[in-house]
Amino acid sequence: MFIANHASWNDIPYIGVTIGWRNYKFVGKKELLKVPILGSAISIAGHILLDWKDRASGLLAVMKGINWLKTGLHLITFPEGTRSRDVKLLRFKNGAFKMAVKAGAPVVPISIVNAHKVMPPDWMMPFRLSRGIAKVIVHKPIETEGKTEEDVAVEVRNAIISGLPPEQQPAT
Repeated sequence: MFIANHASWNDIPYIGVTIGWRNYKFVGKKELLKVPILGSAISIAGHILLDWKDRASGLLAVMKGINWLKTGLHLITFPEGTRSRDVKLLRFKNGAFKMAVKAGAPVVPISIVNAHKVMPPDWMMPFRLSRGIAKVIVHKPIETEGKTEEDVAVEVRNAIISGLPPEQQPAT
């Protein structure tokens, strides 16, 4: 399982370019289906979508994720649950860690640096010239066997923070 911070629409293509375009599914929010072209692509590709307002949807997403991981398919998640508007790392939701621990899958933390400069959080599509260069840092995998969801979440969060510049690190 790949877990990354999320501050820009470009985070998805950055991860795709970094790890390749095969053998994974994204876990995302149902609202993405409303985005023209992207919504159709997500639906056709069979990515895992959940509705934050529906608890059953969350449980179903976790079960699908565990099944995908057990079959060898990788999942990519942004445990913040949404893009950070102020670019600082947000609190993590626990679904990604629940899936990884239950499936016994290692987690690869990813720090996405400066994506917010290339495409700021308030930009939907790249209609303006971008500024800066983004960088993707892939950290060492974290094993989940024998660990709690909370332990894995702390290790992953610390790894992601270690790759972020101060402006993207969470307020203490």
